[in-house]
Amino acid sequence: MSSSHELFREIGRRILQWWYENKRDYPWRHERDPYRILVAEIMLQRTKAEQVVPVYVEFISRYPTVQDLAKARPEDVEEYFARLGLRWRAKKVLAMARYVTEKLGGMLPETEEGLLEVPAVGDYIADALSVFAYGRDGVVVDANVVRIVERLFRVKSRGEGRRDPRIRQLANSMLMPGKSREFNWALIDFGALVCRPVNPLCGSCPLSDLCRHKRQAAVPG
Repeated sequence: MSSSHELFREIGRRILQWWYENKRDYPWRHERDPYRILVAEIMLQRTKAEQVVPVYVEFISRYPTVQDLAKARPEDVEEYFARLGLRWRAKKVLAMARYVTEKLGGMLPETEEGLLEVPAVGDYIADALSVFAYGRDGVVVDANVVRIVERLFRVKSRGEGRRDPRIRQLANSMLMPGKSREFNWALIDFGALVCRPVNPLCGSCPLSDLCRHKRQAAVPG
């Protein structure tokens, strides 16, 4: 590659191409409703997507809007989250629904500042809503993305990886403009299926010739 820009663009292009051929399909990936995306993101924390699917589908069927959830009985909401081992999350989810319904007229905020004031919404979920619900460009950096970046560019994150400015900059440098939703899903699936935490499939990786982890070369500085 003749320049860093071309390298980043090529990585982004290959990841997206791999994803178009290998993508996983989940019900929340067909949503644009911020409330439904928020519910999915809360359920997905520390939980495998395959486990979340049936619970999510039942939950959204019973509480299709944030106003419906705001009227729910706490014990009913807790039952759903207990099935995912997230019983403690139920109170925050219910508090979120009541806050949005009573304070915000049933509409989740579109700004990061506004989202962070909503119960159950932290930095990661605010980023996810920004991309998946509101269509803004950006990489939603989680442990999977940190691992991919660290391996690709042979860098080591400082402190909490997803907050490391260098990791975030490198991740966003790969982003294909106008393809933010797809690219973030591609990173999620790529980290789960190829660039796995243990026993990554380097032999079948579409980035193997560009990956510094594979070549065991260090990034200077």
